[in-house]
Amino acid sequence: MTKSEDLKSLLNVNCMKMINELQGKQTQLMEIYKSNPTFPFDFYNISIREVDTKIQAIRELYKQITNEELF
Repeated sequence: MTKSEDLKSLLNVNCMKMINELQGKQTQLMEIYKSNPTFPFDFYNISIREVDTKIQAIRELYKQITNEELF
């Protein structure tokens, strides 16, 4: 493996790790909202959108650096 391939692999692993962590937080938010009807919907909605935006930003950054989609 070349140095370039090593860096690309490392970037892939780290981006996927960040996305998985964000998806875990998103799942936690969904569970909190589902189990607690008094949880403010506006806060829930903004939080979910924030997580989605961060995930999309990571995917776009990876694509700009590697010219490939992150799967």
